[in-house]
Amino acid sequence: MNVLELRTIDKSYPRGGWFGNRDRVRVLKKVSLSLGDGACLGLLGRSGSGKSTLSRIALGLEPPDSGQILFQGKDLTGLNRRERFLARKDLQVVFQNSLGSVNPRMTAGEVVAEPISNFESVTKSELRSRVGRLLEMVGLQASDAKKLPHQFSGGQLQRVCIARAIALKPRVVILDEAVSSLDMIVQAKILDLLAGLRRELGTSYLLISHDIRIILRMADSLAVLHEGEIVGYAEHMEEAGAIQHPVFNALMDAVLNPLPEG
Repeated sequence: MNVLELRTIDKSYPRGGWFGNRDRVRVLKKVSLSLGDGACLGLLGRSGSGKSTLSRIALGLEPPDSGQILFQGKDLTGLNRRERFLARKDLQVVFQNSLGSVNPRMTAGEVVAEPISNFESVTKSELRSRVGRLLEMVGLQASDAKKLPHQFSGGQLQRVCIARAIALKPRVVILDEAVSSLDMIVQAKILDLLAGLRRELGTSYLLISHDIRIILRMADSLAVLHEGEIVGYAEHMEEAGAIQHPVFNALMDAVLNPLPEG
C-alpha cells in the first residue's frame, strides 16, 4: 500500500521572479513517485534539480501546476483548508537548516510541544511528560527542554527538530537534506537514529539528498531527479547499479568513502 503518491507533477515559475516577464521556467516535468507504508524512498539529485520544490509540493505548502498529490488515498490538491490542516498531522518534515527551522526565542520543549498543542488537548503535566519522552527518544535528555536553540550543537538541534517531527507519530516524514549540513560522524548517528525510529514507529520516509552515500545507507528504493525529471529508478536498492544516466554515474563515482559507523 502506498501512503504517498505524486502523479505527473508539473511546476513552473515566472522567469526573473514573480514580477518578471511572462516566460516561465519549468522546474518539474511530469514527476511521478510512490512511497510505500513503512518504506524509505531516496530521492537523489544535484542542487537545482527540483528536489526542494518537489518536497514543498508533497507537503502541500504550494500547489503544482498540474498533477495529483495523493496522501493516504486522498488528493491534497482537492482538500479544503481544514482538511489540509488535519492532513498535516500525519505528514511532517525535517529541513536541512535546523536553526532556521525553529523560533530562536522558543525553548526546545516549546518547539517539540507545538504540534501536540496544535492537534491535541492535553494537560500541562501530560505535555511536559510527552516532550521529555520525545527528547529522550532522539538521544537527548528531558532536562534539555529548558534550553534555547543556540545552546545546542547543530546535530543536537536537528535531533530536536526530529523530535518535533515525530511528536504526533506521523505516517510520513519528509527528510529534505536533513543531515547534509552535519559532519560525517554526526550524519551517521542521525541516520541510525532515524532508522531506529522507523522500526519503532513504522514511519515512512521520503529521503531527499544530493549525497548518494546517505541514500545508500538508509533507503529501500531510489529515484534520480535531474532538471525536473525522473531519469532513473530502482524499486530495490540492489538494482541501483542498473541505472544508466550520466548524473547518477557521476554521483556514484564521487563516493570515496562510506559514512562511518555511528
